[in-house]
Amino acid sequence: MNRISHTNNYFEEECVMESSEALLSSVLDRGRGVLRLKPNFVARFYPAYGRLGIKEIYAPGLGWYSERWLASCTTVLGSSVDGLSKVVLDGVEVFFRDVVKALPERVLGSVYAKLNNYSFGVLTKILDPGVQIPLHFHARDIHAKRYWGSNPKEEAYHYLENSIGSTPYIHLGFFPDVSKEEVLDYLKKWKGDEILDLSPAYRCRVGEGFHVLAGVVHAPCTLLTLEVQEESDVGTIIQAEYQGGSIPKDQYLLNGPRTEEEVIEMIDWQINRDPEFHRKYRLKPEVVHSDSNIVEKWVIPPKKVKKFLVLEVRIAPNTRVKQSRKGPFLLFAYRGRGSVNGVKIEGGVPGMDEIFVTFEAMEDHTIINESSEHLVLYEVFGPHIY
Repeated sequence: MNRISHTNNYFEEECVMESSEALLSSVLDRGRGVLRLKPNFVARFYPAYGRLGIKEIYAPGLGWYSERWLASCTTVLGSSVDGLSKVVLDGVEVFFRDVVKALPERVLGSVYAKLNNYSFGVLTKILDPGVQIPLHFHARDIHAKRYWGSNPKEEAYHYLENSIGSTPYIHLGFFPDVSKEEVLDYLKKWKGDEILDLSPAYRCRVGEGFHVLAGVVHAPCTLLTLEVQEESDVGTIIQAEYQGGSIPKDQYLLNGPRTEEEVIEMIDWQINRDPEFHRKYRLKPEVVHSDSNIVEKWVIPPKKVKKFLVLEVRIAPNTRVKQSRKGPFLLFAYRGRGSVNGVKIEGGVPGMDEIFVTFEAMEDHTIINESSEHLVLYEVFGPHIY
């Protein structure tokens, strides 16, 4: 879904990158392979609830800051720089995308970097919708390339603890008896929100989630959501009216395809009308290790999702653990306070809660819980890892 973009001086950033490789190497050395990332808030047209830790949640001319993008090498659709995360290097800010490209062997490892076109390969978001997001879908590979020259956008959700929201259910797919013709007729008329009547709603459970393949229609709920997806910002809204107003057809339905018929062909009808949809695509946590010091569980598990994975890690108070992982990863601290290889982290404090554990540190890093409560972490992995 698009938003109005604002101007960044990309050329200044590139010059900074060219003069910062030595600084980056120094920061990597001191952090023993750990990089701190700057909070990255993205404005959308749908209202925010106000759970991202920022006071000003609305920006005139831009929209609502209802999303935070983590470790992003991805731009907002239509922009050259908006949406990109930045690494903080001793007071100097550099795009994470450029850091990866400058030192791919150190940050990602040579094999992973080549497999993922010298990018992290996954985009993570914290969604903070104040109201349910309108029904939409994301393009599959052939259509994403044809209409936008972009990656496809498969995604998955995990509903975070202590979430609150007025609409704790999500619309997913279509009922099995829904025909292409009745959806096409609605898109042609482009009036009302009756399209929601064609899509079943499922209750969103805190601690669980859903796997949403590209081409599947969905209207996400208002629970605070950890969303992980392919590196893409393509989207097609198929709901004509939303929150008492009309959604511009050319901007949100026909922003890539030229006709309603082309939109219909972008939808994956087999998966959308699968009567076993809920059973197949609901995500439940899978515990992989548990003892008195640490509990690890897949919340976006490799048994169901292949393009990205999320491991939840809970470390007991005043505990030190040594870890080894198979690939570089984003680490997001949701609760508690501690450090990773000496780099401080603190959940609930933007600017202290987001780091990247590089190839150099993935097989040997130490996490310390320095607080009296459990340290709750989410580790996000890209493709080709597990």
